[in-house]
Amino acid sequence: MQTKINWILMVCAAAALVFTGYREMRREPQIHIVDDAGCTPAAIKSIDNITERAIQSSKCSQRAK
Repeated sequence: MQTKINWILMVCAAAALVFTGYREMRREPQIHIVDDAGCTPAAIKSIDNITERAIQSSKCSQRAK
């Protein structure tokens, strides 16, 4: 019985990962402004998409150099 529950949980987790990965791959990143207001930690944390947040953080760190 425990094995059956583990398989069900594993299938649900795999489906969630596939759905999330597909959604992230199909989405076009939006351009965010790289300025003093857009590079604050609060502004970067407010970006919902993981990819967009990473791009914004990278651009802000390059801007600081």
